[in-house]
Amino acid sequence: MNQQLPVFVYGSLRHGFGNHRLYLAPYPHEAYPAKAKGLLYHLPVSGYPAVLQAGEADASWVYGEVVFIPADVYPRVLAGLDELETYYGPDDPRNEYEREMVAVTRLDTGEELQAFIYVKRGEQERLARQIGIPVPEGDWRGFMGSRK
Repeated sequence: MNQQLPVFVYGSLRHGFGNHRLYLAPYPHEAYPAKAKGLLYHLPVSGYPAVLQAGEADASWVYGEVVFIPADVYPRVLAGLDELETYYGPDDPRNEYEREMVAVTRLDTGEELQAFIYVKRGEQERLARQIGIPVPEGDWRGFMGSRK
């Protein structure tokens, strides 16, 4: 996956959260409201979300932001995101998340495009289903706001 696709973020990498300040804000980028197919869970032990079944037609919508990263900083930013998400490479057994391509729809324009998304698969997906709290509205920001 050497393509420089935008990245769909749905949790702590969204604008206003701590990981956005650490991993995206230091670099030039553009972010737009977007949605992608998937099932969103909140993982209470770790305090962050996970998407399951990304891109599957029968899944519901997950809301977040699609982030466009300039080519000159793209490798550095993606490496930081991979580290945050504990992603070592496709199907690596050490992965906490997999990085996959998914269809994303921009909410401001209706444009559909391909983006990377970090999702749970395999054993990590099973654990998320077992201990996670479903977020049926698909919006982790709203979910976290309602918990205060």
